[in-house]
Amino acid sequence: MNDPAHPPVHPGGRESPASEAEVFALLTGPGAGDLLAAVLASAGGYVESWSVDAVHHRPGDGVTVGYVVTTGPGAVEYLLASSSRTAPRGGPGVLRAHGPVGDVLVWRHPDDPALPALRRACDPLLLAAELPGQGLVTALDLVAYRPLRRAVVRAERDGATWYVKVLRPGDGHAADVVARHALLSGAGVPVPRVAWASDDGLVVLEALHGTPLLDVLLTGWVPPLVDVLDVLARMPAEVLALPERRPWSTRARAYAGALEVRPALAGRAHAVAAGVREGLRRTDPGPVVPTHGDLHEGQLLLDESGRVSGLLDVDTVGPGHLVDDVACLLAHVHAVHPTTPELGDVLARWATEAAAFVDPDALRVRAAGVLLSLAAGAVPVGADEPHTDSDRLLAAAETWLP
Repeated sequence: MNDPAHPPVHPGGRESPASEAEVFALLTGPGAGDLLAAVLASAGGYVESWSVDAVHHRPGDGVTVGYVVTTGPGAVEYLLASSSRTAPRGGPGVLRAHGPVGDVLVWRHPDDPALPALRRACDPLLLAAELPGQGLVTALDLVAYRPLRRAVVRAERDGATWYVKVLRPGDGHAADVVARHALLSGAGVPVPRVAWASDDGLVVLEALHGTPLLDVLLTGWVPPLVDVLDVLARMPAEVLALPERRPWSTRARAYAGALEVRPALAGRAHAVAAGVREGLRRTDPGPVVPTHGDLHEGQLLLDESGRVSGLLDVDTVGPGHLVDDVACLLAHVHAVHPTTPELGDVLARWATEAAAFVDPDALRVRAAGVLLSLAAGAVPVGADEPHTDSDRLLAAAETWLP
């Protein structure tokens, strides 16, 4: 799907940048079919039918949409189109098209232009050369994929389970992830063992044993919040020398902007963002300490005694404020709460316990910011679909603001 001439997919290309709302409307609307047809035609194929599968909006950088495309009887492909301003413009299998919203990159999965190792990670024969052990890779699942950013593949071989991270090469991501795991492991923090890493962004991690925190909470047993957070206290002081990662709440304006693609929510979203920004100026976040940076129930495993036996996705570890980790954890539990009412007691208990070591107002402001980010990420894939999840998460953010 190389396209050195950059042919127009639609007539009337534009010079001025399109808004992300315009890009969203095009890439999720009927016009996307013309784009997909042009792409497949350039490779000698055709579109029989298509549907939007997923929307990934990175405020300030662009919109990426994944499509399930039927190209003939029993033939299905997964294509992606992106307006990203920072994605590589070249690469095998990548078409660059001009249209009414400017440049759009289109590619077939797994030929992500920013993740060259993704094809290897998704092929059991190619991946076998990277995994410890012998014999065939007996199971392979793509468990997470953020186009142009990262992916995670779960693989099984010889009865062992491995998680394969696929990162962008060339900017030290893989080496940085390996170094963070070594730093934390050396201090006794229970992180996965790194079995292999490659220069093109592939990192193989051994699976940890333990029960996900959410599963533990759903049994009705609620560990003290301080016990859950003890894993952060075990991080070494060297973490403070790592680059700082901005917490979700500091990007409230961008997340409100992302919700402008749903005009019915835009006013409320910007009101929440204004409240979060004002609250960040007004409240005390506490001292700078080692933090996880994206702590939620999916990042924590517990053993039978209730002790944290696994801390996952430590790519974001660095200096920060404890209140932001606590806010992220509580906001994610709140996001699950309406469909799982028993988690309401967890929220109440942990919010009360948190008041002993973080400023309650600072916690509420930052939890609202995290929920706003989740609302922005829950925009439905279809232009005409109801925005129930975004509305629900936005309402939750409103309840957390002091």
